[in-house]
Amino acid sequence: MTTLLFIRHGIAEDFRLGLTDFERALTEEGRAKTRAAMHGLVARGFIPDRGISSPYRRAMESMACLKEAAMAADAKHAFPVGVWDGFTPDGDVAGMDQWLRRLMIGAGEDEVIAFTSHEPFLSSLIHHLTGQYLDVKKASCTVIEWRSGGWEFKRHFKPAELRGEE
Repeated sequence: MTTLLFIRHGIAEDFRLGLTDFERALTEEGRAKTRAAMHGLVARGFIPDRGISSPYRRAMESMACLKEAAMAADAKHAFPVGVWDGFTPDGDVAGMDQWLRRLMIGAGEDEVIAFTSHEPFLSSLIHHLTGQYLDVKKASCTVIEWRSGGWEFKRHFKPAELRGEE
């Protein structure tokens, strides 16, 4: 089975004049909480073999927090990260399902792939793939497995849980 980690980006800057949605970065608080959550995810044994992120700055920075956490656990856990435009806030859920199915053709049997993206896209995608309705908070992680040609919901980690606050 291939394990997919769907991670929502951390707390980002508010909208303001002159700053596009694409450029919004993690806030200082967002970076600290996302780092802590990603360290908690890695401590639970979820160490990616590769990552794929939305091209939006806050998603890329959240993926960097995960990569940092993986490498802090062991330097050999550095993993490559790609970018996919389909993981944007207004991504096409049905199209993403098809894209993910094609990705699974070349995925390793025990591979762990992390994705960083946005709302409302992530909760819609998770529901489409698994039938689960979730409140996808910032810096949370939903674990889904690819088994026998289908998606299986495994676990949803709230950000406070990952940070050890619950």
